[in-house]
Amino acid sequence: MPATNDADDYWGKAVTLYTGYPVPSRKTVFDKLKSKEGIPLFRMDIQSMDVRAVTAEDYSAISGWMKHDGEDYDLVFYTAGGDGAHSGVQMHRARIVLIGVPDDANGRARLLDSGEMINGGAFTGHYGDQWDSGPMSQYISGAKAALDKLLADHTTRGFSYAGAPVADAEAVDLNSFERTAQAFDRATKFFIDQAAHLEQWETSLGSEQSSWKGQAAGVFWHLVHQLHKNYDSYVEQLGGVDHQAAHTTLSGYSPKSTFGDTLAMAQQQLVAELTNLQNAWTTWANTSEHDPHRSVLELLDDLSAWVLANNVPYIEETTTYGGEAGSYSSYSTRAGFLENHPTYGSLNDIQSWKKLGEAAVERWNNYVNQTLVPVATQSLSTLNGNWIDASSEFEEPLKTKDTSSLTQFYQQEQNQLNQDQLNKNQQDLNNTLNNNQQNLNDGLNNLGNNLNNLGTNLNNGLGNIGDGLNDGLGNIGNGLNNSLGNITTGLNNGLGNIGGGLNGPNSLITSLNGGLDGNSGLNGGTSNLNTGPGSTLSSSLNDLGLNSELNNGGSSSLTNPGGGTTRLNADGTLTTDFPDGSRTTFNPATGTMTTTSPNGRVTTSRLNVGDTFTNPDGSTTTLNADGTLTTKFPDGTSTTLNPTTGAATTTHPDGSTTTTHLNTGLGSGTDGLSHHSNSGSSTDLNSLNGLKGLDGSTSLNSGSLNSGSLNSGSLNSGSLNSGGLNSGSDGLGGDDLAYDDYDSTPFTGGALGAPAGSALTAGSAAGQPTGGTPLNPGGLGGMGGANNSSSSERVRKVLDETGGAALRRPTVSRSRASGDEEEREMILTRGSTPTSSSGSPYAPGGSPAAGQGNQSTESGDRERSSWVPEDEDVWGTDEGGAPAVIGR
Repeated sequence: MPATNDADDYWGKAVTLYTGYPVPSRKTVFDKLKSKEGIPLFRMDIQSMDVRAVTAEDYSAISGWMKHDGEDYDLVFYTAGGDGAHSGVQMHRARIVLIGVPDDANGRARLLDSGEMINGGAFTGHYGDQWDSGPMSQYISGAKAALDKLLADHTTRGFSYAGAPVADAEAVDLNSFERTAQAFDRATKFFIDQAAHLEQWETSLGSEQSSWKGQAAGVFWHLVHQLHKNYDSYVEQLGGVDHQAAHTTLSGYSPKSTFGDTLAMAQQQLVAELTNLQNAWTTWANTSEHDPHRSVLELLDDLSAWVLANNVPYIEETTTYGGEAGSYSSYSTRAGFLENHPTYGSLNDIQSWKKLGEAAVERWNNYVNQTLVPVATQSLSTLNGNWIDASSEFEEPLKTKDTSSLTQFYQQEQNQLNQDQLNKNQQDLNNTLNNNQQNLNDGLNNLGNNLNNLGTNLNNGLGNIGDGLNDGLGNIGNGLNNSLGNITTGLNNGLGNIGGGLNGPNSLITSLNGGLDGNSGLNGGTSNLNTGPGSTLSSSLNDLGLNSELNNGGSSSLTNPGGGTTRLNADGTLTTDFPDGSRTTFNPATGTMTTTSPNGRVTTSRLNVGDTFTNPDGSTTTLNADGTLTTKFPDGTSTTLNPTTGAATTTHPDGSTTTTHLNTGLGSGTDGLSHHSNSGSSTDLNSLNGLKGLDGSTSLNSGSLNSGSLNSGSLNSGSLNSGGLNSGSDGLGGDDLAYDDYDSTPFTGGALGAPAGSALTAGSAAGQPTGGTPLNPGGLGGMGGANNSSSSERVRKVLDETGGAALRRPTVSRSRASGDEEEREMILTRGSTPTSSSGSPYAPGGSPAAGQGNQSTESGDRERSSWVPEDEDVWGTDEGGAPAVIGR
């Protein structure tokens, strides 16, 4: 908008804004219509006359509008050197010519008629003076002409009046509302038509096939499906397929979209205000007060009336008669005589007449302010309010319902395929471990049978030796025969007892078969370890369970000064609910801020470091470089919240601070597993009190194999304990079967969660079992988790530079009927030597055969730095958008 009008002239501002016509400053419209003395709107001189007394009728004949040729107005007055009674009276005539008025057919000046417009410009006066009535004409008539042009032709492009053109950049075109509305309607039709085509394509392609996943066909199906969904959403946001407009344009066009309808309404509102201004000008001009020269004429008439009342009547003529000279007259004034006007001053002073001209301009301005300005002010206010409401429809752009990229979709498909493959591998691993368990049970059963056969053969062999000795040495004395018989009997009895011990109800083999028979021993079961009548588990394994304490510190939410509440969600996101029903959620991992308005509309924006986001309640949220969020409220309060720790520090307007710890709703659950509390404490699986419910035993009785020969030689130190079944950390023939990266140092509870030091290992200083289950291979008792726990794998993760840090990671057990969420905690210490076989379950170890150097296709045989729940891959993208694996 050209800055030509005065800042406080709302009439000029409204006309210029609505039409683009440069209405001039009202303060300067008469600057080029002034006399040499600076009198606006007229020039004049004061001429002396022969003094004579005049009556009221005579005065009216010589003073007033158009009394003499060459002047527009004459005004006769007397002076006597001051007000009051004086002698020496003089008579004067003020001759006035108006500047910038139109001429009549006779070349005489005339004033504008009611409602008449004037179109002036630069001109030269009678005495060579240069004047310009253009600015006056532009203000008085140019504004009306611009309004008429816009309402008639719907545009002011190319319009000019009294030398003031409308610049192309400032021209107003009412038809632009309709053209823009039609553009929105064409966009709506495009989305409607294309959505129909895409729906046909999607129908023809059918639903997504599993064989397409991760393939180009799947990506293409997703592209069609995504476009169809987004185009349907665009159509709804634009008003729907069958939108009925509430407004029409000037040409009668009925829009087909909500945006087009709003533009048609805005056009109607502008036309209404143009009409209001046009009517206001007509009202103003119909009084003829739109002509400033009429104000001059009216003030001159008022001054003439004042002279006739206060000047002319107080002249007294005195006639003297005498002698040859005849008679002569002299003039004086009486006491009521005035020659100084109370407003303008001395009538014989040009500056007094300048004041009259300035008073005429002020009179004209006042009438503009009374008639035009109030209408223009109201018009500007009304249109501004209407267009603010209309513009609200355009504040938010069309929202794309599905913003996922094809790369993201492809990665999701790949992730799903990988997850399916991982699940299959997990099932295969479980099947393999179950088979290994069965084979182990069979092997132990065969070992028992072989030991039984060994005892029988020893008895038979020694018995035969006794018989042979009796037969071959029969001639030796009875004493010798009796001695040898006793020796043979002792041997038979001793070796028989060995066989009996191995096969009796309290035997080791019976205990082993009872404890490892079936799958229950490896899957946390307890019945088979306590079913035999001679079970050697004699002391209770401690309960598996944690104190079911709830979080006793912090708060689940933080109440903000504006009445909103902020909470820390379990997934690490922050959600703030506002009193108006809106909600914002910030994801620290992705840096996205999601806003849900009260009507359910969702807006997602990215919050980078240093960016500030304005919340629905007027507060602002800034993402700091350290990952914290600082929210500043209108009352001066600010809150800094750490999404990682849940600590929220609030600085109040008085400078005081308050720190609140937000909970995520987690704590020690009834599943007996470690849960994070708001105080930062956690429960270590190493502090579990044992496995309750086996049979109350913590070790195997050693009575069955306590004799010297078998215990010190063949079974314990040689074949079974030192280098046999229990010589490795996993109890299956050496360290090669253990998972190399599985640090089991903290798990010193022995097999099946027994107390520390209870496992049988080859490097034990004592050489004797102090607890646990003898001959039980390592962590087989913990297979599938502890008693009453889920079937999920143990969750392992290595933390760098911690030296034994507690790691907590929530996992979801898919086999638990209750759907409880588990959180497991392990204490990891890098670089230490395993001291317990109970910490090395087969779950993370992969295929057993692979651990001995055999070829294996199990992915679990690779060295891994971390274990994730359900062995789930974590995917990301390399630079450039190519999919990549993270954490493998």
